[in-house]
Amino acid sequence: MKGVVLIIVTYLIGSISNSYILGKVFKMKDIRDYGSKNAGATNMIRVFGAKLGIITLFLDVFKGVLAVFLSRYFEVDFAQYIALLGVVLGHDFPFYLNFSAGKGVSTTIGGLLLIDYKFALAVMVSMFLIVLITKYVSLSSLLMFLAFFIYTWLKFKEINLAVLISFAIALIGIIRHFKNITRLIKGEENKLYIFKK
Repeated sequence: MKGVVLIIVTYLIGSISNSYILGKVFKMKDIRDYGSKNAGATNMIRVFGAKLGIITLFLDVFKGVLAVFLSRYFEVDFAQYIALLGVVLGHDFPFYLNFSAGKGVSTTIGGLLLIDYKFALAVMVSMFLIVLITKYVSLSSLLMFLAFFIYTWLKFKEINLAVLISFAIALIGIIRHFKNITRLIKGEENKLYIFKK
């Protein structure tokens, strides 16, 4: 029962779509109508600029941090992972946005900061370098999801709830990036230049 309550609470936290809310408040526009039509930080940067995009990024990361932090008050096995799953589901599929919003990248990283901050920091640095070199945010995101699953599997060395949840989060993340994968294969994926001339 506590596990169900935990996933509902963290889902509600995750369903706070920062890109949608900030777009409506400051630009009076729906971010889902522009750019890649994804309600996420990367699309916010491209469409509404770096300032709102970075604010969105930090707020999305904070959702993951908050969800996993709250899991400490639930006496449930693998509570951190259950909380991470809940907040990612909320971020990706908020009930008031027709169950379609972001892709869970920043929120997953936020949760990982509390689960294992050393691994999370290593992932963040790696993602930054991948984007810096390739200019593809989607590629760095896909590799992050794969790394999270592999890391969790190697950490526990057995198939348990944490490993299954990490697989589910990675699978959801990859599926949410399906269009990006198609564009990457075709060489048509949008690039993000961190340092513009």
